[in-house]
Amino acid sequence: MARHIIKSGEVTLSTDDVESLHIKAEDNKIDINATNKEFFKEVMGSVGGAASIRSGLAQLKSIAGELKDAGLTVTLSFDGDRLLTIGVEAKPKLSRLVTGTSAVEINNVRKLLELAI
Repeated sequence: MARHIIKSGEVTLSTDDVESLHIKAEDNKIDINATNKEFFKEVMGSVGGAASIRSGLAQLKSIAGELKDAGLTVTLSFDGDRLLTIGVEAKPKLSRLVTGTSAVEINNVRKLLELAI
């Protein structure tokens, strides 16, 4: 089995000269910060597609478990406000009841729901 080690680096993605996404990797952690609401909603919609919330949650749990097993963490933010932490650094409290795993932490439910609408 190949083992991937995240060293470090940063990438910024712009659409129509507007920064939409900033990704920073360092010390087995990947921070993804979306800065364009329309881009964020389009990407999240394409990831979920027509899948139900239940199947989307199952996918998230699977990915989060794999990240945790590999000692990796991914954080998802919007305009610097952390929305979600998945992987080894997730410290869920009430979100564990919703997700059914210790590898997913919902950091900002209000903002996450606001962006989903």
